[in-house]
Amino acid sequence: MRETTGRRRLRLAISILAFTALAAGAVVPTPAAAAGRPTPAPGATVKADRTSPTGYTVTFVYRNPHATQVRLAGDLTLLDVNTGTTRYQPEEWQPGRYHSGGTEFLRDMTRDPKGNWSVSVPLHAGGLSYWYRVWDPSQGWENKRIWDPASTNPRPPGESSFRVRNNDVLDAVSVPYAAKQNDPVLKERAAYELPVADRAKRGTVTYIPYTTILGDSGHYLGVYLPAGYDANRAQPYKVAYLAHGIFGDETDFMVPANVPNILDNMIAKGEIEPTVVVTMGNHFTGASLGFASYNQTNAANNLVQTILPLIEGSYNVSTERSGRAYAGFSYGGMTGGVVIRNYPTTFAFYGHFSGNPSLTTGDYDTIANAVGDDDLSVFLGNGVFEGNLNAQNAIADNFRARGYAAATAQVPGAHDGMTAGQLFTIFARDHLWSGVDSVSVTPASANLTTGWNWTRQFRAQVTTNEGVSPAVTWSVRRATSPDTTISAAGLLSVAATETASSLTVVATSVIDPTKSASAQVTVVPPGTARVVVKAKAAPASVVRGGTFTLHVGVRAQSPRPKAPAVTGEVAVTFGGATHVVALRDGAGVVDLPTDGLSAGVYPVHVAYSGDPVHAPTAAVHQRLRVR
Repeated sequence: MRETTGRRRLRLAISILAFTALAAGAVVPTPAAAAGRPTPAPGATVKADRTSPTGYTVTFVYRNPHATQVRLAGDLTLLDVNTGTTRYQPEEWQPGRYHSGGTEFLRDMTRDPKGNWSVSVPLHAGGLSYWYRVWDPSQGWENKRIWDPASTNPRPPGESSFRVRNNDVLDAVSVPYAAKQNDPVLKERAAYELPVADRAKRGTVTYIPYTTILGDSGHYLGVYLPAGYDANRAQPYKVAYLAHGIFGDETDFMVPANVPNILDNMIAKGEIEPTVVVTMGNHFTGASLGFASYNQTNAANNLVQTILPLIEGSYNVSTERSGRAYAGFSYGGMTGGVVIRNYPTTFAFYGHFSGNPSLTTGDYDTIANAVGDDDLSVFLGNGVFEGNLNAQNAIADNFRARGYAAATAQVPGAHDGMTAGQLFTIFARDHLWSGVDSVSVTPASANLTTGWNWTRQFRAQVTTNEGVSPAVTWSVRRATSPDTTISAAGLLSVAATETASSLTVVATSVIDPTKSASAQVTVVPPGTARVVVKAKAAPASVVRGGTFTLHVGVRAQSPRPKAPAVTGEVAVTFGGATHVVALRDGAGVVDLPTDGLSAGVYPVHVAYSGDPVHAPTAAVHQRLRVR
């Protein structure tokens, strides 16, 4: 008994010592390391986790044996659309809360004996911004902000990036969507911001050196080329030029804003034609790391006078304003105002994300006089945690008042690259070049009679640019019966109870809803002249898997020399399937396959739908044997 009591006291003493060490902030091995299990690979590892509030947990691992302290940091605290300014930790995620910048998330990482620092947190879907803060005496780092060394995101070489020199680098982790998140916004973010599954459909990102308009070298342009980019393609690629916000650089739209992933997915879906993207660093006015190094006038001149000629001479991209777009985030969005004021005919599309152009009434008039009857599209937006859209709507109204397209939108986010990415998705998908030229429908018209369950197949022809989906949505207008419908494949079904005298069938481009075409369907009462229907298949039996060929003839019951030919169609029901065939000179041939039918005898039901002269009729005409 004494020995047992002594052991209990020893265990208690060890537990107290361990608790004291933890409370004092001592570094202890992670459970995985202590158990001898392998440490997760360096970088961000995303795993499905039923215990996570989002359905996923991300483990961040940074290897640095010389570091004395490491913290995971990022735009990973949460804001709630209902509470506004209250900040929540990742573990407190629930629907309506979104990872947002503005307050830096910080979480201590734990070191194992091999120098691997790690921490795990639950994160919601999308491309999410993070970085590390490192204390490393061997490199003279104290709270040094770095991107993840395990990241595969391309970056400019060396230390030339303004974000690196300004100690403000960012990275991104891609988190899938889980059904338990129950949020269509997050579901859509995952659909666009995660890498496209088919690697062959991923574009490339490179950084090319260039000399700015001020004559200084050592700067880089980011260039995204879509998958399958063809330098010799007959039709030059459309191109979007994207500008970062203050203290950003040419990596902003490529990494934290996830533009390459967004375009890869959009192009793979056929939602936009293959598009080139160019990003630039606008901190090149002097050696300062402050606001003054980003001069908006210099940036606008540099873009139009230096970058455009360089890109257009090096890549197969459009040199027409209709094939160029400019967009910017924050200070880059504001710079867009200088671009459109000083170079109104250079770009046909403008996107202002969380940064509005500053234009006077005179500026709007000058722009309108320069653009004239050419197209101009302006998109403005921000995050819901940045304030209302009153200013954006006022700017849009000024463009609309002069006859130009303008739109605004908000996304659930704050003033960060993730908001820029969501706004870019809307801008590119809904407001850039659609690549859809025209839509037509065949047949352009059809004449039907009432009192019968008619079907009629319509087809759409969509002319698009290369890589753009020709998909359409079908609709039928002016129908009075809820049973009059049209399928996703364009098969119109007119109910026997339909009382409308005319219907309109409409095909609308999925990619560009402004492009559509229609067909007119006239519905008139059938005639009263009775008909005789004859239907026969020979032979009357086939082996399973074979096909019967049924010949159908329809004639007036009392034919006269000048009696009109019977028109309309016949519907043949056999083995649970109905086949509709239009009559030609009162005759039709219907193939009746037997695939999937068991041996037995099946009735052949033939219905004639009637026309403006002849009355409808229906009956069983033959029984066919499947053996």
